[in-house]
Amino acid sequence: MRFFNALKNSLRDSFTLDERSLALYRFFLGLMVVLDVILRWGDSTDFYTDLGLVPRTTFLSELAMPWSFSFHLSGGGDFYIKTLLVLHLIFGLMMILGYKTRWAVFGAYLMIVSVHNRNWLVNNGGDDILRSILFLSIFLPLNRCFSLDHALKKVHSKSKGVLSTWSLTFFFQVFVIYFVSYVLKDSPIWRSDFTAFFYSSRLDIFATSFGIWLRDFELFGKFLTLMTITMEYFGPVLLIFSFLFFRYWWVVRVCLVGAFILFHVGIILTMNIGLFPYICISMWMIFLPAPFWDKLQGFFKKKKFHELTLFFDEECGFCFKGVRILKEFFLFQEVKILPAQSEISIFEDMKRMNSWVVVNHKGERLFHYSGFLEILRHSPHGRILLFFFGSKPVVYFGQKIYHWVSHHRSFMGTFTQYLDLEESKKELPLLIWARELLGGFFFITLFMWNLTTIKKFDIKSPFFQQVTQWAHLYQEWNMFAPFPKMDNVWIEVPATLSDGSEIELLTGSRNIYDLKDQNFYHHIPNERWRKFYLNVSEKEDNARYFAGYLCRKWNLRNMKFIEGVTLRKLEVNVFSRLNLGNGERGEILKKSSWRHWCFDEDYKRENPKNK
Repeated sequence: MRFFNALKNSLRDSFTLDERSLALYRFFLGLMVVLDVILRWGDSTDFYTDLGLVPRTTFLSELAMPWSFSFHLSGGGDFYIKTLLVLHLIFGLMMILGYKTRWAVFGAYLMIVSVHNRNWLVNNGGDDILRSILFLSIFLPLNRCFSLDHALKKVHSKSKGVLSTWSLTFFFQVFVIYFVSYVLKDSPIWRSDFTAFFYSSRLDIFATSFGIWLRDFELFGKFLTLMTITMEYFGPVLLIFSFLFFRYWWVVRVCLVGAFILFHVGIILTMNIGLFPYICISMWMIFLPAPFWDKLQGFFKKKKFHELTLFFDEECGFCFKGVRILKEFFLFQEVKILPAQSEISIFEDMKRMNSWVVVNHKGERLFHYSGFLEILRHSPHGRILLFFFGSKPVVYFGQKIYHWVSHHRSFMGTFTQYLDLEESKKELPLLIWARELLGGFFFITLFMWNLTTIKKFDIKSPFFQQVTQWAHLYQEWNMFAPFPKMDNVWIEVPATLSDGSEIELLTGSRNIYDLKDQNFYHHIPNERWRKFYLNVSEKEDNARYFAGYLCRKWNLRNMKFIEGVTLRKLEVNVFSRLNLGNGERGEILKKSSWRHWCFDEDYKRENPKNK
């Protein structure tokens, strides 16, 4: 009986998400949303406007699906697209701060779905993960600590973990990302020869300088391949079955989270694949267990980090909200917040200094900007910021700012008037049951969808496939599966200008006959262009879109290499070169070629039979 009770407790605890982990995950997830917007910003004209790669008319007639709704298809101008990106950015910032968190996550999910559906040719595996976990996060309480939402609650309820069908679905989502990827990697290159790193590191379109250096160590490459396939198998299994370690389950979980963080750091160091590994690291933060935080908090409490009292002016609503927010984001919950009027000597000091009063564990009273620095000294993560906020220039300006704010409290109050303290709302049991049933339904939906992606099982599930598409949870975890690409591909675009001269458009080279494989890789600006070029190499229609875009970019957008000269015609040539097992490379082959004329009259003149 004792054994089964211990097993039940271990099972419950291992699948319960801690509120502190949810908050850390929310912060990093919001940061990923913000970074995603920032990285899209510079290429927004190229990717999402009518002058870009895929104009709306082309997308709607050739690429759109019935379920692919997109706000970004409502307008084709640069200003409209950037307005949507600003809104997208605001949702990410709201997530970081934990303000109106559920609505912020929902808004971020809608915007990420919208931008993905505007141009599929630049999406990658990281986008699938970000979209999926954002959807699941809508139904998780990410704002129960370290958030503006929690800071503005009148009464703080007792901290408790989260165990629901949605948290279980999140566990399953992470499980399939790695385990399905393992199942699909069924080639001897992964399972017996262990040469997957050898081939993947020789893909110049992905390789970092460190990855290029590592690829000469063949034995180490085999070790990395073995480690990858081992992590993808045992990692998700341990995530689900860590409860079998009973009271040590949390130690296994902490080690597992650390191992996957290091695993993705290794990917960052060796491969250029955009935000994908960073999103995965953010995702793993949610699994840090409660005992980990308890041990960490216990360590800092022994150093008396929680022995601090913040005194504020009871007549200043702005002051009350300010100290609550500072406590929420930086301090332990045991830290006291009291009105200065509650102690005569404190109240006299407050009036004399025209300042809040911060009293530390030694009984020292600090005022003005020094009080803020004392808060950072009593914050486990705030101490990291002391090197900046405690520097002489910042202290100087900090004191000036505090002096100004303290003399304009009424004015500052206008900025916090919308941050009203709220009562905790009790959920209706019917709504709780409906939400739990919906979570169970999407657990089954994700299970069935991922089964259909394993082709050797030959499983069809039309209903769940449709549900997955409409919810935009479609996903395929076939990264480098069943084996990495075996050939390097690159693109060259020789073009003819109106003055009769020739130029290679991607590199600007005037010698259009030299091979430009390495030069091409060095001119890829970011991961989204890298993904688009790979799509161009795989389908002729994508080369057609690219050619039309190059004509528009040169002739309509005033981005010419040579002023006064128009682009007349071009070719999109895709080359490939096989990576051989001995480290050498095969012969260069032209995989495909697309010829394009920018003006109808040029096409008709050179192709009279096709008039």
